[in-house]
Amino acid sequence: MKIIYIKLTDEEYKELEEKARKEGYVLMTDYIKAILFSPHSSEAYSLPQNVNDLVSQITSRLERKVQDLINPFTSQFEDLKKRIAEIVERIDELESKIESKPITKEERLPQPSQRKSFESTKKEGEKKTAIDILNEQGVVFESELKLKNADAYFSKLEREGARIIYTEKERIALSQEFFDKFIDKLKEIKSPDPAEAESKLDPKEAKLFKRLVSEGLIIFDGETKTWKPLF
Repeated sequence: MKIIYIKLTDEEYKELEEKARKEGYVLMTDYIKAILFSPHSSEAYSLPQNVNDLVSQITSRLERKVQDLINPFTSQFEDLKKRIAEIVERIDELESKIESKPITKEERLPQPSQRKSFESTKKEGEKKTAIDILNEQGVVFESELKLKNADAYFSKLEREGARIIYTEKERIALSQEFFDKFIDKLKEIKSPDPAEAESKLDPKEAKLFKRLVSEGLIIFDGETKTWKPLF
């Protein structure tokens, strides 16, 4: 026969004794044996295993839930990668076409801006023509020129592509580029006040505008709400 010793405090012993009495045991040893060999005691020992199973179930559910949340974003990311790959492929195709495309005669010719740059780099000392000077200045007024033969001067400018405006007092010559920009700016001015309209133009344009208004060659159209040239 084996003997087991259990050390208890007075309070623990009294509590155990009270439980034995309530259970109807006379001897404390019988009560302790009943506890040790009771079927419920094995359930107490298996409790940790039940807890582990519960933790495993919860962990598995959490993993599925997290995966469900991640899957839509994963799909979007894959779709984005696919689109980027398509764009890169199209760019590569365009680059290949551009590199393989032969250069036409028109493409070899210098663009207008390049021609202007070339013209502006004429050798120093080379005499500039009247149209060269007009293209640089944009606009010239006959009243400000000292010419021996003004008729020949303005006729030559007109033959070479300049725009000539005839007023009662003088002739005004404009380069085609200056003329086009001036007309475009007039279309954008909505104020009927001449002073306010002048403030929206650069100095040369404002000077031309003021003279043409005074000559009645530019008027404000009340229907279109724009300044209208009459030349």
